[in-house]
Amino acid sequence: MLRARGLAIGVSVATLAHWENDGCNIQDDESVKAHVAKLQKRPKTINPDYLPIPAQSEENQDIEALKNALMRTLDEREARRLKTQIDGLLSAQKLEVLNASYISVNEVRDAFTKLGAVIRAGIMRMQADLPPALEGQSPSRMAKIIGESSEKLLTELSETESELWQID
Repeated sequence: MLRARGLAIGVSVATLAHWENDGCNIQDDESVKAHVAKLQKRPKTINPDYLPIPAQSEENQDIEALKNALMRTLDEREARRLKTQIDGLLSAQKLEVLNASYISVNEVRDAFTKLGAVIRAGIMRMQADLPPALEGQSPSRMAKIIGESSEKLLTELSETESELWQID
């Protein structure tokens, strides 16, 4: 019986047992839907019928209601007022998107200061390490040693940059 219910919902018998231990009535569809809605991590194989329906955001509902009212109105003043409200809500949505995608100037300054410190430390390390390593070497060997040291510094800068900017 649990196996058939698990197949219907799209989860394993073990998952159903866990849900039952959590207090979910696994035989009742509404109870299962309510339990699935509370889960932070949902099973990938779950039947879409048991997934919660994403609610529209309040702003989207407001915009839709205003658009509908705009289509129904016959009064020009009311139409202008509704259009102004719609424009305001759309502008607010755009501003939220922009705020989420830009970072502050101070964060950029801090990141470049840290990056500058890493560059300086790398150059100072090269200044201290290279002269003894290059002493008595042939020009081709010197070029190879300098190239390896430079490559090491560039790798370190690349790793530091990804940490500063949260690059994956």
